[in-house]
Amino acid sequence: MRDTQHRGRFRTGLVLGLSAAHFLHDAFTALLAPLLPLLIHNLGISLFLAGSLAVAIQLPSLLNPFLGYLTDRYRLHRILVIIAPGTTGVLMCLMGLAPSYGVLAILLLTAGFSVAAMHVAGPVLVGEYAGCEIGRGMGFFMVGGELARTAGPLLAVQLVSAFGMDGMWRAAPAAVASSLILWWRLAGVGVQRTTGPPSSLLAVWRHARKTIAAVGGILMARAFMAGALTTFLPTFIYGEGHGLWIANISLSVLELSGAAGALTMGTLSDRLGRRRVLAGAVALAPPLMLLFLISGGTLRLFVLAALGFVTLSTTPVLMAVMIENSGANPATVNGTFMMMNFAIRGLVILLVGVLGDFLGLRGAFFTCAVMATLGLPFVRLVPAREEN
Repeated sequence: MRDTQHRGRFRTGLVLGLSAAHFLHDAFTALLAPLLPLLIHNLGISLFLAGSLAVAIQLPSLLNPFLGYLTDRYRLHRILVIIAPGTTGVLMCLMGLAPSYGVLAILLLTAGFSVAAMHVAGPVLVGEYAGCEIGRGMGFFMVGGELARTAGPLLAVQLVSAFGMDGMWRAAPAAVASSLILWWRLAGVGVQRTTGPPSSLLAVWRHARKTIAAVGGILMARAFMAGALTTFLPTFIYGEGHGLWIANISLSVLELSGAAGALTMGTLSDRLGRRRVLAGAVALAPPLMLLFLISGGTLRLFVLAALGFVTLSTTPVLMAVMIENSGANPATVNGTFMMMNFAIRGLVILLVGVLGDFLGLRGAFFTCAVMATLGLPFVRLVPAREEN
């Protein structure tokens, strides 16, 4: 477990700077989804190939534990965080120049390695600069990502309106500037070296196996709620006879309340304990999902806000749990968390899609609420925080 005795104060400027970098980084990656209709038209590709583009940018996440191991071994945390926003931003801004599906897929796959680097190394730096308030720091970092997914579609519209698809590259200098600002801001600010050299990858997994099992179980239960809602909510709302505007507003309400929940729950977990906060979130999510299914009108939006607040808020708490129990290998353990999150979420989304085909989305959402209750036993397995 990471030593918390000598952790310093919460370094607000550095944490906010990294959170802002996370926001800008993820805002560029969020350009893909809203631009898919134009890419489909311009390249003449099928929906299946269009969907594979989203997989391409996430595929390198499967290598996160290995990237994390190399990051710990060679102390690459700071350099990876510095170069990631610029690299990702430039590559995403070049999407409109891709002449074919193959070139675009390679472009996004390359961007995926930069995305993986940001999400493996970024939380480790935030954990260091947050002092004893790791949950609060992770909350700020995750708010950056949640707000980016809200701003991404707006940024896409502005870029295409101003420059056209083939002129999006003009936004690339802003991404490069963000990396230069990070380099200036983080120059000379390193990561506190933990005691002992980095262990082998297998040794890390053996040491953290109980934490990985507990967090993995909670991630699985959470994915049935978060994955289903963030992926299929607009389709569900639209299928009930509402317009696309209402469907997209509903998703925005979910995401914005999730951002507020991430910051709140992360901070609360510093004070009340990780287990208590996780237990409350996991226990409240299923009944809120059922209430959402039977409600309507304005009440449904309020329930959806509460559902987003609870369901999307556990990531910073889980990240804090992983990093606190990482020993000398924070990036390796965090990379394992990111890999599990990607793999579990992807599998659950496919399963929810199958359930939706057979039961309808209302039946699939009901099933997700039931499955989400299976996360409660895993909360008891979460290691208690070590108070030094």
